[in-house]
Amino acid sequence: MAKANVNKANPRTWIDPRELRSENDRKAEQLSRLRDVIINAQNQPYYEKAFRTVPVINSFSDLEKLPVLRKQDLIDIQPAAPPFGGLMGDSSRADYLFVSPGPIHEPGFMDPDFWRSARALRSAGFKQGDIVHNTFSYHLTPGAWIFDSGSRAIGCSVIPAGNAPIEQQVMAIFQYQANAYVGTPDFLKTLIEACQAADRGPVPFTKAMVSGGALTPGLRDFFFKSGVQVLQCYATAELGLIAYEVDISGQMVADEDVIIEIIDPDTGCSVPNGQVGEVVVTTLRKDYPLIRFGTGDLSSFVAPEFCKADLNGRTGAILAGWLGRADQASKIRGMFVRPSQLTALCSQIEGLQRVRLVIDRDNEKDDIMLFCEMEDAPVEAVEGEMLENIAQLFRELCHLKTKVSLVDHGTLVDDGRVIVDMRR
Repeated sequence: MAKANVNKANPRTWIDPRELRSENDRKAEQLSRLRDVIINAQNQPYYEKAFRTVPVINSFSDLEKLPVLRKQDLIDIQPAAPPFGGLMGDSSRADYLFVSPGPIHEPGFMDPDFWRSARALRSAGFKQGDIVHNTFSYHLTPGAWIFDSGSRAIGCSVIPAGNAPIEQQVMAIFQYQANAYVGTPDFLKTLIEACQAADRGPVPFTKAMVSGGALTPGLRDFFFKSGVQVLQCYATAELGLIAYEVDISGQMVADEDVIIEIIDPDTGCSVPNGQVGEVVVTTLRKDYPLIRFGTGDLSSFVAPEFCKADLNGRTGAILAGWLGRADQASKIRGMFVRPSQLTALCSQIEGLQRVRLVIDRDNEKDDIMLFCEMEDAPVEAVEGEMLENIAQLFRELCHLKTKVSLVDHGTLVDDGRVIVDMRR
């Protein structure tokens, strides 16, 4: 195995030699792996049917001849061919079996750094011997495990904090002197403030890798003043790592083990550099291949002349960062909420005719309110127990807490919008 290079500007950061190779070498290796992945995938039930007329893949542009697989497709195909809709062959055996909101079922494997997050963590200065406080949920969803596996692949010890009470988390942070954090950016702020209020000395955190929420300029400034070096990465439950920051420019380097396309969602064809389109990702692995997986996220490739990131010799493609959604689905506190979940909510509450989820920011944290309209029932006639039932069912379906507000019948416009994201 090639020896990693030390980043002399920041000796805590190691750079994989693969990140420094020429564009031609990267394309040749990825194209060879892509052909093998597609050949192997055609033996699996879903791809056998979807790729029945697929030609030989001789270039990355040939990917446009393949269909885009979307999150909604997973929701549709998995019940008919459980557990993974025919995407994973019989020869593969998952070590972890996850359920994400949707519901979407994903496998996980105990292969070292299956989700490849170690590369992103190293870019943020994570190294062997660090104590990592992991606040992503360990309950059913893979978020925590993505960064748990990456941390352990580097040689870090992990505190599996998840969503434990904040008092317990603060105690663990000081007891173990956790110097690194993974989780959402807004919860990092909450933890730092709680540690400061505990008055037990300096906050141990010196570095963090965040994901699943907006790392706003206000939050960056707060973390800088708190003495914590914070970078963010772009990852999803299905794909693992897609891209990661190497500095605070907001631009992200593409992971070495995925192929990223930026496409026109209507045509499925790639758009020119600098033009915004949907992020479509192909993972180069045979145990659970996702080929042309449409994330629903918007971004663009950054041309070299417009690159602001300090790449330290890295030669991979650069993404402009997260630029919105191509659909109504929104990520809130690290969890996606989709229109289909709100439709399911309405179908399970008798008399609930229409809902609209409004997302905003309050004190650098995601804030949500579910507006509900009952069929032919005035607001004053609805009992408090009904509100509690709606809030509880929302939590079960979406894995999030929300405030619920009843509005009079006819208040919510029937325009097809069930999620309104005011953060954009």
